[in-house]
Amino acid sequence: MIRKILYASDLGLFGPYILQHVISIAEQHQAQVLVVHAVSPMGVFADSVLETYIPEELKHELRDHGLAEVMQTIRDQVIEAFEDELNEGHREDRQYISDVRVIQGFAADVVLSQAKECEVDLIVVGGHSAEADHPMMLGSVANKILQLSEVPVYLVPIMGPMGRDGHSAGLRGH
Repeated sequence: MIRKILYASDLGLFGPYILQHVISIAEQHQAQVLVVHAVSPMGVFADSVLETYIPEELKHELRDHGLAEVMQTIRDQVIEAFEDELNEGHREDRQYISDVRVIQGFAADVVLSQAKECEVDLIVVGGHSAEADHPMMLGSVANKILQLSEVPVYLVPIMGPMGRDGHSAGLRGH
């Protein structure tokens, strides 16, 4: 039985196309969807800029409140993107999305830990690679999730700017 689905969102170009699959599965199984978006940790350069140029009291303020505000802003953007997509199609599709989480960390690790913590039955992820020279190559995040997941993974294949059938990989009515 599929009761909880984790949708690993990257806010990418193919998000609406993947969301179509997520909603279709949720409808078929009357399942709830947890949307997870990972935000990469600050890199060494950004961290060194903070250490070098930002006064100590401002560093604490940024770490304590700034990150929370940034994460909330990203969460709001994720929700807004879904609202826009779902309003174009079927408004009732929104009922399947139970929560949207934006978590700092490496994408595959965040998805896998949330899948375990929330006891999901299925993970849905896009299978595209950012490398234009290798459009058939599986992305590193999807690859790691496929290798390490303890639950089934539904991989939505993405083959460059066009879908498998030669049409735009945008949202198609379901």
